[in-house]
Amino acid sequence: MRPEYDKDHPGRSSSAPILALTALRSRERSNAGARPLTPTERSDSGLRAALPLIAVCFAIQFVVLGGGVDTVSVFLHELARANGWPRGTLSAGIGVGVVCAGIATPAVGVLIDRFGVRVPIGLGAVLLAAGFVVLGAMTEAWHFIAANALLGPGFAGTAMLPITIAVTVRVPDRTAFALGLVSVGASAGALVLAPGLQALIDVYGWRATYAVLGTAVVAAPLAALAALPKGRLQRAAAGESAARPPPLDLRSELRRAGVRPLAVLLVVPGLVNFGFQVHVVPYLSGVGHDATVAATALGVAVGVSAVGKVAGGMLGDRIGPLQALRLALLVQAGALVLLPLASALPVLGVFLVLHGVAVGTEVAVTPVLALRIFGQARFATLYGLMQLVATVAIGLAPVIPGLLFDATGSYAGAVVFWVATMVIGVVVAFTMRPPGREEPEGELLAA
Repeated sequence: MRPEYDKDHPGRSSSAPILALTALRSRERSNAGARPLTPTERSDSGLRAALPLIAVCFAIQFVVLGGGVDTVSVFLHELARANGWPRGTLSAGIGVGVVCAGIATPAVGVLIDRFGVRVPIGLGAVLLAAGFVVLGAMTEAWHFIAANALLGPGFAGTAMLPITIAVTVRVPDRTAFALGLVSVGASAGALVLAPGLQALIDVYGWRATYAVLGTAVVAAPLAALAALPKGRLQRAAAGESAARPPPLDLRSELRRAGVRPLAVLLVVPGLVNFGFQVHVVPYLSGVGHDATVAATALGVAVGVSAVGKVAGGMLGDRIGPLQALRLALLVQAGALVLLPLASALPVLGVFLVLHGVAVGTEVAVTPVLALRIFGQARFATLYGLMQLVATVAIGLAPVIPGLLFDATGSYAGAVVFWVATMVIGVVVAFTMRPPGREEPEGELLAA
């Protein structure tokens, strides 16, 4: 039988609409039994799609933070031994680097909001290259200070804020878990690269080792640029392009509910964790442990914190970032209470596990909490400002215990300071109201 043709549209069969409708109904019947995806399945699918980004960010933190930042004590010992430079001057150089990183962080946030992560990472790599050139050529102690003035903003622009923002924005589901996976890179880098760098120093000296490390630290973020998100990291509804962020009203933004508690919750870990990291070896030596045990304890704390970043991130995704942060601060306060009893190895072991898990959880969930407070539009800029506050605390963290020790000849005052500071954080966290989600769940990330 010959098909009829539409007289108004020659060449088109009048039965075509019927055939199309039949095919559509057939597809509907075949899909009728399909089970909708559960929220967990949807989040797992989103996490799988983000795995390339997570892997790239992990690699950057492994090399840049794990190798370039967390191995600084290896070089400090050698620079002081080989050149006779005062440790106080070298320590001041590290402090200058921390302060310069903090000052640069708000500017890095503005660049991210305006251009995305590629521009600040590229600029940061240039500063890192300049800093390592100074390190390799230095002949006086003050050159170390000058080098760190360049390195601080370089680290802030490559492996710190851009990585945190990229993962927080581009992984809308299981964000804390993704952040935990990425931040494990820094811990793993320190554990793997520190012995290797020490071996290079022993054979080739600190200048050649700085040349090798500097090449890797600069090359890693530059090599990863092509795999990082292009353009501004904005969320938009499906089918819409990312809109330019609205003008920033800093006064009203800082008056948002939850901003002041968030600032406290950034300062408290900064004051406690970095100060403990700097003073843990002399503290443990002072309570009766030999240098080997004390150094091993520091390594164990770093390793356990890596586990805590992943486990704490999973917990934060399940119960919410504020609830997870509350538990972490509470656990850490309890762990610090055990420090006066850490002369016993079993107590020291319990302390290291509790402390490491708590610190790792704080690292994984705090950016997610900040995103829910600030929202998406100006997140990088505002979180960068908060990081400036935290950096000031980090700069003071090793100074306060040192002054207390000099005044009393004991770390007892430092332990009291750490416990009291952490208790303040616990009180603030438990009295803080949980923020709402920053975006409706149906919104998608702009390409």
